Amino acid sequence: MRILWRIFLLVWRPYKSRVVAGYISVVGTALAALAIPRVLGAGVDRVLSSGQHNTSGLYLFAVVLVLAGAARGLFSFGQTYVGEAVSQRVAYDIRNAFFDRLQHLSFAYHDKQMTGGLMSRATADVEGVRQFVNMGAIRFGFVIAMVAGIAAAMLLTDVKLGLVCLAFVPFIGWRAVMTSMSQRKIWLRVQEFIGDMVTSLQENLSGIRLVKAFAAEEHEKDKFGAVSGKVADETFRAESSWARNFSVMQLAFVASIGTALWFGGHEVIAGRVVTDGQAAYTRVTPGELTSLIFYIGLLMMPVRMMGWMVNSFSRAVSCGERMFEVLDAMSPVADRPGAKRLGRARGEVAFDNVSFSYDEGVPVLKQVTVRVPQGRTVAMMGRPGSGKTTFAHLIPRFYDASEGRVLLDGVDVRDVTQDSLRDNVGIVQQDVFIHTASIRENIAYGTADASLERVVEAAKTAQLHDFIAGLPEGYESVVGERGIGLSGGQKQRLSIARTLLRDPPVLILDDSTSSVDAETEQALQTALGGVVKGRTTFIITNRISAMRNADLILVFKGGEIVERGRHEELLSLNGEYRRLHDEQVRSEAALNAREVATVEPARGENGAGGDEGLGLPRPLTAGEDEPENPSLVRRG
Repeated sequence: MRILWRIFLLVWRPYKSRVVAGYISVVGTALAALAIPRVLGAGVDRVLSSGQHNTSGLYLFAVVLVLAGAARGLFSFGQTYVGEAVSQRVAYDIRNAFFDRLQHLSFAYHDKQMTGGLMSRATADVEGVRQFVNMGAIRFGFVIAMVAGIAAAMLLTDVKLGLVCLAFVPFIGWRAVMTSMSQRKIWLRVQEFIGDMVTSLQENLSGIRLVKAFAAEEHEKDKFGAVSGKVADETFRAESSWARNFSVMQLAFVASIGTALWFGGHEVIAGRVVTDGQAAYTRVTPGELTSLIFYIGLLMMPVRMMGWMVNSFSRAVSCGERMFEVLDAMSPVADRPGAKRLGRARGEVAFDNVSFSYDEGVPVLKQVTVRVPQGRTVAMMGRPGSGKTTFAHLIPRFYDASEGRVLLDGVDVRDVTQDSLRDNVGIVQQDVFIHTASIRENIAYGTADASLERVVEAAKTAQLHDFIAGLPEGYESVVGERGIGLSGGQKQRLSIARTLLRDPPVLILDDSTSSVDAETEQALQTALGGVVKGRTTFIITNRISAMRNADLILVFKGGEIVERGRHEELLSLNGEYRRLHDEQVRSEAALNAREVATVEPARGENGAGGDEGLGLPRPLTAGEDEPENPSLVRRG
């Protein structure tokens, strides 16, 4: 009931006047509907008691019936209109609140969620709540009014016969409660399976190129078919349960009509008295019996709606429960009360004994202390999982430190608003996201008021302008979903331009040159050399070429900074940095040697011979070493 009450409050508070109008329509519909059987019964008694040619008064009955029917239709339209209008508005409000909530939840929340599951809650669950608002919050009053009105009319007509006719109502109520309890669990599973199905579909469409490359279409079809089958099976269970309940209610309805005819017919016959050729009735008149029969028929509508409402109530509870889980979620990263807005920062960053762990598990960072003066360039390297990316993500408060403080210009980043902090910290992420929009709009994302001149300047700095200028529509060229039509290097350069356009005093480059060729990397490094001047820059990379000119290199291992210093200093230590450096040099040397050997195979006597003439790498002879410096290997 708590979930249903919360949903009702979402309806009542903003749309109180519309809900009241809906209830007025409900009452009007019920009164008009209740009047029709009474008028019909009175008309039947008038016909039976009148003479052969006495038709006076029948016209009045006909006019009253027409007016009652018209009133019923008018109020029914109002009831339906208000129900649809309110339910659609509530769904609109919930979807916006849901989306807004997702925007303000931190990385820590989204790390645990599946995209498909969230999409299912924002669509299927919201639709389940909307149906409840339409059928339950508004039209439920119609069901109550009709059942209560019909019961009162039956009992006022004849108490004993009315009780006989209403005897099936408690049974129907019991069936409704039992069905509601069972269907709630089924619908909850349905919504969870829908989330899994949407996740499977979203992953398949996002990775369709991988599926095609590995000819995995049949595997994907089987995987999607399995989760889709669960949705179909559970939905069938829910609908079958509702259908069985509806059939039982129909049977009870027909049994009530038969009971009313049996007992009511005996009452009419037993109470019939003929005096001077005129029939009179001391118990139940034929018109009253007719009214009771019509009332039972009229009761069929709210009884059928009761079945639908049981279904919508059950689904609303399961949908609302999943929906409110997101709306009630508390972000681990939130603005403190009284947080101040940060102006343009100088760019001094400090970590004061900072530790961090995900979900109170194994620490990712352990008591890290480092101070970076304004305008310095810091390179961070380490093996995967060493903590270097997490270190950078604590600066813009994607996560909050478990212990210690992260300071910007001497101010704890938790004491300023998140939006003002992130205005001062620009980040080029390794996984670049491109929107389905023009290149200009993608570069200006987050800086919508930027002029074209500023956009072009940022693109030139990121070495992307020449490519854009060569497109038929230039900066207005639309890129496809997730940047379809752009290479990996072009996506990263676009991301760099997007970040530079914001002109942040603190810049984080998360392996931002990993997808570019050597020539483009060199051009980017040259361009970024001018950009980072005056900015505090953090570079997450394992490329030695990106570290040589850094003011400070931080070497991470097991969540700790095990070494720090400049390139030459760290090489002289013969520690972790030297090992990573030598591994990379050997790897690049071996790769370049294989490339050279393939392009220009060693020739034997007469210019070709053996495997070497086929372009295969030449095996090393005894005592021969691999080239230590790839730049010394002659290329064709």
